[in-house]
Amino acid sequence: MIKNIIFDMGGVLIDYNPEKALYSLFDRETADILLKEIFRNSVWSDKDRGIIFPDEIMEQKKSAIPAEVYDKVCGMVENFYPYMPPFEKMYDFIKQLKENGYGIYLLSNASSDFHERRNGIPALSLFDGVLISADYKLLKPEKEIYLALYEKFSLNPEECFFIDDVQANIDGARATGMDGHCYYHGDLEILKKDLTAKGVKI
Repeated sequence: MIKNIIFDMGGVLIDYNPEKALYSLFDRETADILLKEIFRNSVWSDKDRGIIFPDEIMEQKKSAIPAEVYDKVCGMVENFYPYMPPFEKMYDFIKQLKENGYGIYLLSNASSDFHERRNGIPALSLFDGVLISADYKLLKPEKEIYLALYEKFSLNPEECFFIDDVQANIDGARATGMDGHCYYHGDLEILKKDLTAKGVKI
């Protein structure tokens, strides 16, 4: 029986879409450079792992970033949350799950500045607990991050259901005994049908 619903953040609770943000702010050539050098680069994953910080990223990438946008990009690397608006429909959905008695938890690849920015994501006020990658120097889909979640909150993986927009992260969860749903499509009705089929009351 499922007793706890575990949520990813980017792509599930908030709109993490660097391409959309960058192409709306910069010309295509500049946006492509920024994606390649920072936002779709291993340094971004390392930031989520908590082993590199924004000032170090910008120093490392200084020669690759066009000078005229350097200061703006520094601000974006320091705080990308203004470019990741919350999905409003998720608040009501999570509130309903909470009212129906389910434990609600966050498991996200996120950098340590999450703790300063979390109040900007209304749905997180409903959560029973959060675990972010930077605090553990781990990343999904590494086995150890799921085990850390179960241990931190005394959860039985067989009683948990994970919602993430990346299939590899769902596969990682399943390898540790937690079922899940890949929310790559962003369709809440599809997710609700899957949860209902698994016996979750919505």
